[in-house]
Amino acid sequence: MKYLAVLGLSIVAVACSPEQASTVPVESQSGQVEFDTTHMQRMGFVVESAKPAHIDGLMEVITDQGLVYASDDGRHIVSGRIFKITGSEPDNVSETVLESMRVRDLEQVQDSVIEFQAPNEKHIIHVFTDTSCGYCRQLHERIDEYLAAGITVRYLAWPRNGMQSNAANDLKNVWCAEDQQAALSAAKHDEPFNSTECDDPVAQHFALGQKFGVRGTPAIVFESGRMLPGYVPPERLAAELNK
Repeated sequence: MKYLAVLGLSIVAVACSPEQASTVPVESQSGQVEFDTTHMQRMGFVVESAKPAHIDGLMEVITDQGLVYASDDGRHIVSGRIFKITGSEPDNVSETVLESMRVRDLEQVQDSVIEFQAPNEKHIIHVFTDTSCGYCRQLHERIDEYLAAGITVRYLAWPRNGMQSNAANDLKNVWCAEDQQAALSAAKHDEPFNSTECDDPVAQHFALGQKFGVRGTPAIVFESGRMLPGYVPPERLAAELNK
């Protein structure tokens, strides 16, 4: 088994004997057709869905590693983003696809976030966080200001040094605590807190962040699916959300 860096993604390439073709159904103008995912799966992608892209001959493929473009025969993959340039400014149609994907996927993890709810809620953000991250701590230090601005904060776990890191263990303990809010605040101040073992969602959140394109923490996702990397102060974030 060999690990390759392809399209900026970590993909497993496995040599194997010929196998039966794998496909996913695709709705096209001529009706439902089958898109061959055999080669993509052999490279390590888990294909969730596919549909024709904005360019003839390309497929827009949603995978466990995010958005990938592939030739319609499934034999080639393409790196990069697609921009529509017929308007006054370039339109990043790939980002629009990614935003829709993030919205759909976040709906599936609502029961495993740690929520700090604004009393006068105007906006909801999801924040991928790491207890050892300085900017994550800075954001959390001002949590009351976000809430006062009407911004509900829903945290997801994203250990930036991977699932084998100390931060991953700390995040597991936070999510397994009886009082998750208090545990998260304590962890970000290096204070002790009580926890037990549980079926924590840290690995699921970490994989979701990778799929979304998270490269560091904090990473903020708006209700629209738009994602902002890094720490954004409450007043600036509120202005951005109110646009």
